[in-house]
Amino acid sequence: MNLFPWQVFADNPQSSQTIALRSSQGDLFTWADVAQKINQTAAFLQQRGITPQSTVAFCAKNSEAILFLYLASLQCGAKIIGLNPAFPQQRIDQFCREYGVDLCLRHEDLANISECPLAKLEEADFLRPATMTLTSGSGGQPKAVLHNMQAHLDNARGVCQLMQFHAMQSWLLSLPLYHVSGQGIVWRWLVCGAQLHFPQTDFYASLLQATHVSLVPTQLQRLLDYLARYPQSEVKTRHILLGGAHIPVALTQAIRTYGITPYSGYGMTEMASTIFAKVSDDKPGVGQALLGREFQLVNDEIWLKGAGLAMGYWKNGEILPLINESGWLQTKDKGLWQNDELVVVGRLDNMFISGGENIQPEEIEKTILQSGLVKQVFVLPKADAEFGARPVALTAFHEQFSERAVEKLRIFLQTHLARFKQPVAYYPLPDLHQGGIKISRKTLADWLLQHIES
Repeated sequence: MNLFPWQVFADNPQSSQTIALRSSQGDLFTWADVAQKINQTAAFLQQRGITPQSTVAFCAKNSEAILFLYLASLQCGAKIIGLNPAFPQQRIDQFCREYGVDLCLRHEDLANISECPLAKLEEADFLRPATMTLTSGSGGQPKAVLHNMQAHLDNARGVCQLMQFHAMQSWLLSLPLYHVSGQGIVWRWLVCGAQLHFPQTDFYASLLQATHVSLVPTQLQRLLDYLARYPQSEVKTRHILLGGAHIPVALTQAIRTYGITPYSGYGMTEMASTIFAKVSDDKPGVGQALLGREFQLVNDEIWLKGAGLAMGYWKNGEILPLINESGWLQTKDKGLWQNDELVVVGRLDNMFISGGENIQPEEIEKTILQSGLVKQVFVLPKADAEFGARPVALTAFHEQFSERAVEKLRIFLQTHLARFKQPVAYYPLPDLHQGGIKISRKTLADWLLQHIES
């Protein structure tokens, strides 16, 4: 009988009593404990009528109960989808209808799961539809990407190989489970039989207790601020995987002084998380394709297949293909092969034309971040009668937004960017995160239209 990864570790006498999980309260769970909690949650789901034909949703931030629900759903043979709890209820209801959700659970629904026997143990089928993950929807309406367990495991192996992650180490669950990057952490844990740590009250103190961490660049900046504030902190962390945005070289150089190796990665939901990664250096690329991934550049567009590729998009009870006739995923990301590594230039659908010149917003954003004056920036087109469109910047400075801060940035860009690429206006970056990892460019464009251009 095929076993699920957690069952393999729980059934093996050599691993069943080793520590598998550290909770947000600091409690320790062995692999046997984890398997028991998953069984308990699976029995709860069966009592609620969940079968291998069902789809379960969770709408919550990370917790042990949500992790057990995620894995118990798979153990029942059901599909699982995570929804951002910051979404308005109307949107959650819409997603549940659209993706055929039979049961949508929040934290409070899992508070009192009692001990009861499993009605039926499902055999692990690694190729059946397992998880649905919403894309970030940065270009508009998100899609539900359907993966089987094998794709998650295949993706995880490449990351573990690069980052020397093994059974004697730990990874912090620092990113949300409703996002593919959070799920990637879970599957690396399951591939290696290592430890999974949940952040405790002090996030950065918890972070420093795990050997491996996944962060977005703003979190890395906060970690450096924390270490400067608490220089006596014990640092067990050895490896940090960075992604989700441009990664300033100054940050990666600063974290090295603590004996931590930073890695720069490129990933996407359709490939079950990280695809390319390397030890961070001063070059703009993301290294080479990890174990089992294949890629090619076609008219500057990155095409992908191999380890981690999804089964398709799930819509109205059907699997819609995400590959083209040649079997490749066309990412709509523009890339270059430079110095024996991939450089991701930006989204092809973000590019716009200004006075006959092609403008790639991500190129301008990277240059702005190199100034050291800015925490986060988005460059968008603003309609212009003469040029068709001109670039403007929505900016979060390290200091308070002011004309003085803008002027310092303007002076920097005069010697670092071609005149036609320099933003013609700057606005404070609005807080439109809605609890997610990424801000949607479409949301920002809508905001710009409503608040600035009206």
